[in-house]
This record gives sequence, C-alpha cells and structure tokens, in this order.
Amino acid sequence: MSTSNPYFVARGYTVTSERRVLGESYADAVLEIQVGDRLVRRGARGVGPVHALDNALRRCLERAFPEVADVKLSDYRVTVVDADKGTGAHVRVLIRATNGAESWDAGCVSDNIIDASFDALCATFVLGIMRATTAASA
Repeated sequence: MSTSNPYFVARGYTVTSERRVLGESYADAVLEIQVGDRLVRRGARGVGPVHALDNALRRCLERAFPEVADVKLSDYRVTVVDADKGTGAHVRVLIRATNGAESWDAGCVSDNIIDASFDALCATFVLGIMRATTAASA
C-alpha cells in the first residue's frame, strides 16, 4: 500500500474492530504515514473502523497540516458496483466533506470497503489541504 499525493504518503494501517457481549462496539486503528522525510505513526479509537482511521489520519496530519481540523465529513456513501459477486463485490465509497466555506467530494472503488474508505479519506484530506493552501495564497 502506498497512497501517495503531494503532501503525504500512507505507508500502511491496521484496524481492529471489537463487539462486546452487550452490543457495545468500537474499533482501533494504527496508521503510518510519511510527511516529507518524517515518518509519523499514530493510533486512534472510533465507533467503527472508518471513524478510527479518520481519527488516526487526523492525528498523523495535524502537526504538518493544521487545516485538517477544519475538514468535516458531511456524508459517507457506499455503493455496490458489481452486486452479482455478493459480499465479494467491488464497492464505491464517496465522501462529501466541508471546511465550513466549501464542500467537495472524494471517492474510491475497491473490493475492500475499508481500503476504499481509507483512500477516500486520504483524498478528502488532500483536497482540504489544497483548498486551504490555495485560499491562503490568494
């Protein structure tokens, strides 16, 4: 895995999800990214695997790109691309995000819903960073 863009390179992640007997569930994510020549590794917890990855990615990026704090998820959609394959089907993840002033969409297709979600999250933050950088230089 190497989700690459001009700002950071995702080196890998681990996500574990646990559901307790009483129905309480949570997920933990550990993510490693490279920002310039710095390797950053952070973990975070969320109510599910995508939320945990979102939290871990924010923690990895916040020092180099404080503008990610303004990026908020406003919609998250998953669509099955080839339903005839059942639970092995490709899925399309589409994330709508906002920084309070603008909104944008980012998405990805994969046969793994967590990979598609992670790649869409990365694209969402890249677009947020780009928009903040463009606004600051204008």
